[in-house]
Amino acid sequence: MLPWHRASTPNLPEVTTVQECERLLGADLTIVFKHSPTCPVSLFAYREVMRFRTAQPETRVYVVSVRRQREIARHIAERTGVRHESPQVLVLRHGNVVGAASHDEITAELLAHLTAND
Repeated sequence: MLPWHRASTPNLPEVTTVQECERLLGADLTIVFKHSPTCPVSLFAYREVMRFRTAQPETRVYVVSVRRQREIARHIAERTGVRHESPQVLVLRHGNVVGAASHDEITAELLAHLTAND
């Protein structure tokens, strides 16, 4: 096993069905983190997402394992119109994308900015 490999993502609920994905995409505020547990770039993005979660624990962040849930990752891209990348984070309000970032653009500061109430 690679040193950065994790079989799961502790503290982040995983989206495992398209139906669950649809429910989350229509919520007041949803953050979806597309993550590959075997990718070192994704590990760094994961750390940033967890840094955001530590600062704002009341904000729910959901993970989609792009290795285990390819269908859901593709569904999100089709549903939102945001081209799939991994790692990637999408912030949605009432089904509308308010921000998306991938790779080293994913930071706790960016997530805080995108989730701030205007």
